[in-house]
Amino acid sequence: MPRSLRLLVLALLGTAPSAMAQADEPYGALVDRPGAEDTFIYCTACHSGMLVAQQGLSRERWDKLMVWMVEEQGMQEIPEPDRTTVLDYLSTHYGPDRPNFPRPK
Repeated sequence: MPRSLRLLVLALLGTAPSAMAQADEPYGALVDRPGAEDTFIYCTACHSGMLVAQQGLSRERWDKLMVWMVEEQGMQEIPEPDRTTVLDYLSTHYGPDRPNFPRPK
């Protein structure tokens, strides 16, 4: 499903991203790198970008967290290839060392 259509569907279902980003920060607290758009669409439907950014998990732990959210929290499973894109993005930019964790200016 094209990204724009997914965003429209989320908006119609009342699960649009919880906080709209500022014009100079298209993905809110999430760093603008490949995979940010998918991650923003899927994750901020239920969570703030800051909550996502502060986690600092390994790829394995991000994966387990996504499985837990599907099995225990009723989250819709993210279809491939989007799931891999989101996992790649989160583990690269919000891994244990949290290189892109937003810091106060």
